[in-house]
Amino acid sequence: MALDYGATLAKSISRQIRRSQQSITILFTDVEGSTAYWDRHGDVKGRLMVDQHNRLVFPVIRRYRGRIVKTIGDSVMAFFKDPDMAVQAAIGIQQALDARRQQDRKFKLKVRIGIHTGKALVEHDDVFGDAVNVAARVESSAKGDEILVSGATAQRISSKQYGLVKKTSFTPKGKSRPLTVFRCDWKGYQNLVDTVEFSAFLPMVPRQKFEILGYTVATIAILAFMYVRYLRYVVADSEQLALLTLNPSDLLSVHPAVPWVLGVAILGLVAAIAAANTVPHVILRMLKGGFGFAMVFTLAYIPVTGLSLFERTHWNRLLYQSEHLYVEIERNGVSPFQDPKLVAQPYERTYPDGRISKLQLDKGDLLLLTDVKNEDGVIWNKVLVAANNYAWLPRVVPPAMGRAEERISRAYKFYFFRLDLALLVLGFAGFFWGFANFRIKPI
Repeated sequence: MALDYGATLAKSISRQIRRSQQSITILFTDVEGSTAYWDRHGDVKGRLMVDQHNRLVFPVIRRYRGRIVKTIGDSVMAFFKDPDMAVQAAIGIQQALDARRQQDRKFKLKVRIGIHTGKALVEHDDVFGDAVNVAARVESSAKGDEILVSGATAQRISSKQYGLVKKTSFTPKGKSRPLTVFRCDWKGYQNLVDTVEFSAFLPMVPRQKFEILGYTVATIAILAFMYVRYLRYVVADSEQLALLTLNPSDLLSVHPAVPWVLGVAILGLVAAIAAANTVPHVILRMLKGGFGFAMVFTLAYIPVTGLSLFERTHWNRLLYQSEHLYVEIERNGVSPFQDPKLVAQPYERTYPDGRISKLQLDKGDLLLLTDVKNEDGVIWNKVLVAANNYAWLPRVVPPAMGRAEERISRAYKFYFFRLDLALLVLGFAGFFWGFANFRIKPI
């Protein structure tokens, strides 16, 4: 019974393996003299050399639709479905390395490349089969700056187009038939790397790209929180700036041209980002700094404010309070009035283009309080709703037949305590930690 089960399992695995077999072109690269380089310069400079190699080789392979299977030290294994693409990638790699050597005399890295076409087993993130071994043998026969192509690949491409010249024939270890290899005259070929971006927008390993995304989200979130919790109150204490900082969306209604100007500015920013080849290192460091600020500030803010640990200590000493009071709307769909005595006449906003509409306020909207009036037992707040325009809001709508008392708005001042300052200092300590400790990981 066990033997039958084992045979069935083996047949199932065998069928799956056969399904993964396909004809591909395998490319191997290897750095010439790398062993001596590591021995002479040590591990750190050796790893840096590999990183420089990868940052030049990887983009070219991907540009020509290759798939990187693995790296072994300073060697790269990739495969292509189209042999022409594999040869063009190899030429592009040598051109990129040659261009770097001409730009930087200290850069002396040379690579040998071997290419072979045959059937192999492509499974998830790896490739198996005899074709892999043959491609490795072809690569090992090359010298620095050379591209060698097996006879199987040469039969599928134009020898004239790629300047293929027969180099030698040899019988690889473990093989019964000789293997013919051709040398590609890549130095006379047209430039293939003009369209390759060697410094990607985020020149990092995928894991670090996700980390940067997390840093960005945390930075945006903490900036938004700082604006809502602190900054808007400080700036809006000036009546001239209140409309711009308390509710920035009101900017769109100041003039018909404002939305168009903002739209053009946003499109320009997007175009500039899209055209950029690199992100300045200082920007990435600042993003991690923002992440450090967010983490440290949040870890301190939640227990301090949630548990009220410092209510009656010297940390609760007032350092600043706003000159004005602010009115926050407590529910959606609130309509202010032109005058407490004329509750039948809601405040109407006139736009620069001549449109007139009833002003609607929603929960969370913040307005600057300029006056208070008690009218028939109801407290009214006079609030700034537009430049030199004011409206009136009741704090509480009194109960009536079939209707309970309802709070419409609440007025309060902004207070900044010594504890807030301590939290910000801790946050900036986290920022400087993140800024100082950001490192781009090698690929």
